[in-house]
Amino acid sequence: MLLAAVAWADHGGPLRGAPMSPLTSTLVFAGLALLVGALVVVIVAVLTRGRVPRPGSEE
Repeated sequence: MLLAAVAWADHGGPLRGAPMSPLTSTLVFAGLALLVGALVVVIVAVLTRGRVPRPGSEE
């Protein structure tokens, strides 16, 4: 049998343990994705809204 060697991607030291639990990181990234989506919607709504002519203007 071949012995398993340590993988090159296996980080030692402080990177071995994840700084956050998988649930916490999932919630953080989901919240960031929701925030970015809302920001895109707001930007598109502001850029595409129709201009209302002022009373008395000849447009």
